[in-house]
Amino acid sequence: MLNHWSFKRRVAALVFAALAGLVVMTATSAVRTKNEIESARRDALRTAVESAYSIAAGYQAQALAGTMSTEAAQQAATAAIKASRYGGPEGKSDYFYVFGMDGVGVMHPIKAEWTGKPMMDAIKHGQGRSLVRDLVDQLKASPDGRAFVPTEFPRPGQTTPVPKLQYVMELKGWNWLVGSGLYMDDVDAQVRRALMGEALLGVALLLAIGGLGALVARSVLRQLGGEPAEAMAVMQEVANGNLAIEQRPRPVGSLMDGLQKMTASLRDTVGQVRTSTDSITTASSEIATGNAD
Repeated sequence: MLNHWSFKRRVAALVFAALAGLVVMTATSAVRTKNEIESARRDALRTAVESAYSIAAGYQAQALAGTMSTEAAQQAATAAIKASRYGGPEGKSDYFYVFGMDGVGVMHPIKAEWTGKPMMDAIKHGQGRSLVRDLVDQLKASPDGRAFVPTEFPRPGQTTPVPKLQYVMELKGWNWLVGSGLYMDDVDAQVRRALMGEALLGVALLLAIGGLGALVARSVLRQLGGEPAEAMAVMQEVANGNLAIEQRPRPVGSLMDGLQKMTASLRDTVGQVRTSTDSITTASSEIATGNAD
C-alpha cells in the first residue's frame, strides 16, 4: 500500500505516527503520574497514622508495665494524639481521631463534643453511609488490623462531598481505632500540573518533527524535481525506447531536469545516428549503381 503513496503523504504519515506516539505516551504518563501521586498520598497517610498509633501503643505499654494507670495512659495518649498534626498544603494541617471499636467517640481534635458519645451511625458521608460503622467494619474484616477506607466529605467551607481517603489501625487491648483522612480530589489537579510541562515539551517536539518533515520533503522533492513515482515512470518509458516522452518543466539541477536533458540528448544522438545511417545507405546505393554502370 505504501508504494502507491506520494512522498508527501508518506512524510505526513510519519508525522502523524509521531503525533499518535506522543498522545499514547502522554496518556500513559498521565496514568502513571496519577498512580504515583495517589501512592505517595496513601504512603503519607499510612505513615502518619502509624506514628499516632505508636504514641498510643507506647502509653499502652507503660500501662501494662504498671508505670502509670490505664486511665492516665489513655488520657496522655489522647492528649498527645490530639495535639499532633501532619501534611497539608502548609505542612501541618491534617489531624488524627480516635474512636472505640464499639463506636463511642474517644478523641476528635475539632469535635470535642463527640467524646464519650455513641457515634456508630451519627456521622454520615457520601450517600448517607455511616462513617464510624464503615471504619469498624473494614477493621474487623482486615487480617492485620489496618485498612484504607474511601469516604466522601465536603472540604471546609464547601457543601459538595469530595473523595477523602481514611486510614485506620486497631489498637487491641484498649479497643481503639486510630485514624486520619486525606482529601483526594486534588490529585487530578496535581496530575494536570505535572503533565503540563510534559505536554508543552511534547508539543515542541511535535512541531520540530513536523517542521523537519516538511523541510525534508521539500528538499527531497526539489532535488528530485517531482514525486519519485514520476521519475520512475519517465525512466521506465526511456528504458522501453520511448524518447519522445513529453515532460513538464522541472527545477534546474533536479533529477527530473537531468533526466529531461538526458532524454533530449539521447533523442538528438539517435537522430544523428539515423541521419548518418540514411547517408550511408544513400552512398551505398549510389556506389552500387556506379558499379553496375
